[in-house]
Amino acid sequence: MESVFFARQPILDINNNTYGYELLYRNQPGVNAYTGESGDASTADVINNAFFVDNINSVLDNKKAFVNFTGNLIRRGVPKMISNKTLVVELLESVIEDDDTIRGCKELKDLGYMLALDDYEYNDSTKHFFELADIVKLDFHTPREIIEKTAEMCIRAGKTMLAEKVETQLDVEYAKRLGCKYMQGYFFAKPLLMSHKSYTPMAKTFLHILGLVYSPEPDYEEIAAIISTDVVLTIRLLRLINLMYGTPDNKISEIHQALVMLGFDKLKEWIYLVGLQRLQKDTPDELIRFALFRAKFCEGISKVVPGAYIHRKELYLMGLMSVVAGTTNERDVANVMSQLPVTDEIKNALFGAEGLYGDIFRLVVCYEHAQWDKVEEFTRKYKADSQLIANEYVKCVKFMQQFYINNTERLR
Repeated sequence: MESVFFARQPILDINNNTYGYELLYRNQPGVNAYTGESGDASTADVINNAFFVDNINSVLDNKKAFVNFTGNLIRRGVPKMISNKTLVVELLESVIEDDDTIRGCKELKDLGYMLALDDYEYNDSTKHFFELADIVKLDFHTPREIIEKTAEMCIRAGKTMLAEKVETQLDVEYAKRLGCKYMQGYFFAKPLLMSHKSYTPMAKTFLHILGLVYSPEPDYEEIAAIISTDVVLTIRLLRLINLMYGTPDNKISEIHQALVMLGFDKLKEWIYLVGLQRLQKDTPDELIRFALFRAKFCEGISKVVPGAYIHRKELYLMGLMSVVAGTTNERDVANVMSQLPVTDEIKNALFGAEGLYGDIFRLVVCYEHAQWDKVEEFTRKYKADSQLIANEYVKCVKFMQQFYINNTERLR
């Protein structure tokens, strides 16, 4: 497990109410400044670390998220992986107008996304971006004549203005005179450095999926099977589904279902976004192997318990998700699980509910602690053969041994 970072800086209206936060790239403790080398990779880091590692509502408090995007990410449609109710797509000043980028911006507008222009100075070479923009950010470090020329064009075109790099009370008063609706800068708050503990997806898993996604005839079932071996990718996929379709009606019982909901085009962009981050190069962490073992054992038990086999994929996902309970306290578990669109059967079982799912999860834990008397209680209740359960356990042990060998060989 490693620490991941990003920063957020509030954007306020003229009455000092928080309208949203700009999410900024950071990559080390104690360094609250941009140190990135690639715009694509920096944005990928921000999205992965802010949206897919933790509960985004704890970061945004239901406010807007302003995120910088390069022309490449606009053309690829990456912003569409985040709800238009949350995201404001901010075009970096370095983005060059071309037909494909303009087309990408128009598509985002048609889908209901707001566009903002970062550090903008009006000129004819970016007039199409200006026409499409909802918000224009005026850089208060530039000369006043440039600021006022851009502000004049914004007023004529009915654009919302946001003053950035506001550092003094005089800047605040100047912004109000210009007609700015929003403000951002050190006068209000410096970017707040935020950190989470996170696991990174296994390099072997990612590389395998990458090959499948870009193969001539990609197969959802095969891709789902590979994602299901990596609890980190699974949780990030579930968070992605929640960000895009976060309604009570969308409950996931298996990875294949999540991929179908996501759609193949968005799957490719999500994998691309994951690939822009630094991937873990060594052998998979013990927790990841532990999650996979639990998932395989839950699935194996379903083959032995009468009537349980039809639930095998959901039980597999339950085993994979169960490690969340082992890494956080009960309150945090409830918070994390509420943000993952898995079925209520899975959630309730992990919180100790009675019934088939809960009993199978407790059986797995009993095996881990050699509580054989409770194992016997399970076999009597479900009229299951204890020797067959033991055989499934041995199969899982052998599977994990081979899995470890395969991971080691692929990463050499």
